[in-house]
Amino acid sequence: MKTENTNIKIKECTICVMVANGEFAEYHKNNEYKKYNEEQTAELFHLEPLHYGSELEGANLSETFNTYNWSAPFTFCGAYSGDFYDTTPSVVNIHLGGDVRGNYSKPYICNDVEALFSQTAYATFVLSNGDEFTIDSDNSEAYFDLILDPYYIDFDENITKEQYKELKDKCVYA
Repeated sequence: MKTENTNIKIKECTICVMVANGEFAEYHKNNEYKKYNEEQTAELFHLEPLHYGSELEGANLSETFNTYNWSAPFTFCGAYSGDFYDTTPSVVNIHLGGDVRGNYSKPYICNDVEALFSQTAYATFVLSNGDEFTIDSDNSEAYFDLILDPYYIDFDENITKEQYKELKDKCVYA
């Protein structure tokens, strides 16, 4: 069954991820992933370099994790108390690219481990007719349950009536 076009195109599509303190960082824009280096990623998640073991005084590092295991946009490996809301320091390493079994940064102290685990993503679509829609990923994987894939947009093609209806039904009109 062929779906009619709407004569509306996507002008821009941006995916942002919630990082530390409820702030947002651009993760993907117009079919391109934004690359962050180690220092930029540490800044986004308010990580501090681990200089001395004494900085971990009082930390109960009873659980380990790797956010790659649930396809999080930013990958961290570390140890924490097992409680997302515990404010005692955790120790993390930032994945720097390539195979996730290696290539990690030096250790950092993290005081907001919840930010590492949640990483909620939001996709914003700006259309040629002036409409703007936003949807959250409702998971920590930056996956969006849409016919229209925000990671691979053909900016030269019109969206279908079905895609436009889905944006109106599932997204928040901005």
